[in-house]
Amino acid sequence: MTQALGPLLGGLSLVLALGFVLARVRGLGAREADVLNGLVVDVTMPALLFAVLARDGMDWGAARVLPWSAMALLASLGVGAAVARAFGLDARAIGSAGIVASFSNTGFLGLPLLLTLFPGDAAASSAAMMIDLVITTILLWTLGQAYAERFGRGAAFDARAALRTFRKPLVLAVPLGALAHALHLPIPPFLLTTMEGLGRTTTYLVFLSLGLSLDVRALSGRVAPAIAICAVKLLFAPAVALLCVRVFSVSDPLATVAVLQAAMPSALASVIIVALTGCDRPLAAAVCTLASLASMATLPLVAWIVEVTRP
Repeated sequence: MTQALGPLLGGLSLVLALGFVLARVRGLGAREADVLNGLVVDVTMPALLFAVLARDGMDWGAARVLPWSAMALLASLGVGAAVARAFGLDARAIGSAGIVASFSNTGFLGLPLLLTLFPGDAAASSAAMMIDLVITTILLWTLGQAYAERFGRGAAFDARAALRTFRKPLVLAVPLGALAHALHLPIPPFLLTTMEGLGRTTTYLVFLSLGLSLDVRALSGRVAPAIAICAVKLLFAPAVALLCVRVFSVSDPLATVAVLQAAMPSALASVIIVALTGCDRPLAAAVCTLASLASMATLPLVAWIVEVTRP
């Protein structure tokens, strides 16, 4: 697994560097990055989710990893907030720190990577999808938003806005794909192959977008707290997940999926939540940027630890 992950992440680093160069040489930037992000959210990721589920179905037994993934997220949220307090940051920054230290990029990065590492494995793909849908998407737009609201503007949680999340193609693709498999709908194989191929461009588009919007100036004056919060996200979170799956004897590939999803860098949507709720957006952007870059080194390390601690 480690041998497969290293070259893949190396290629993604080159894509990120390409985006950074295009932004500086060709003048591309936030507008182009927003176009790519919209394409990922509304087209490539839904296509990937639907194609994989329609072909392989959902292994509902994979849901047993959800409590341990949630444990890693909640522990990281608390520790991330504590780190911000230790650095003497204000309430808005504490809200941002908790969000970016806990919610992972399980969809745009984690899911495509895990589908590559475990091709055709219904249990692995189901676990990765459930973690992304329940632990990241649903909790981010409910628990995460409520938490950020408390430390940001102090506004009440908008439940109606949160419910709109369930109408997005990214969320609808999951039940539709599972239903297509359960009903044995006669979907032409070439169509599923095309959708899956389109979906597998997601990770590259995300890293190209990240390169276009990469702004190292966001780290100005925040280097020490940003590094500490990144350590919580990239090292502490997977350590908690690893402890849980080993103590409770979770079998592979579910254990590996749970730990690697926890080890993913900060969710890109966490910056959106921070901005919407009035928390410290520059700090969130700085941590998200730094975590995305540092994960190129920490993900292979976490994968190696998972391998050597396997019973």
